[in-house]
Amino acid sequence: MNFILAGHGNIAVEMKNSIEMIVGEYPNLHAITFQLGDGIETLKDKYLKIINPPTDQPFIIITDIFSGSPYNAAAILAIQLENIEVITGLSLPLCLALLHLDYASISFEEAFEQLNDIQSDFIKSFKKISKDIAEDEEF
Repeated sequence: MNFILAGHGNIAVEMKNSIEMIVGEYPNLHAITFQLGDGIETLKDKYLKIINPPTDQPFIIITDIFSGSPYNAAAILAIQLENIEVITGLSLPLCLALLHLDYASISFEEAFEQLNDIQSDFIKSFKKISKDIAEDEEF
């Protein structure tokens, strides 16, 4: 599976650096920036330089926010090219989970369902966890 990280400013490049700090170099992981003055067409061109159609290799584009310019440009390409899926909510836990799914045996849809199943592992509240532990210790 091929991955493209995209977001406002340099968030995607720094996310890629963080991922590779944890799991090592990942040759199918790419990052693009969205800088002030860039538009949808600029973003589409950045995506297409990586995707380089016509290829049937699957790509998952992970963007920072739903309906932002990086997402919108990726969604346009996903409409045009069947081998692209777009996911929003760029975060380190999400990316690490996506990188470790077995895409040889699951579809895009199944991968997204698995992410939904484990998303509660991504967001934790220290105070809630501490309260739960304290309540458990009282019994």
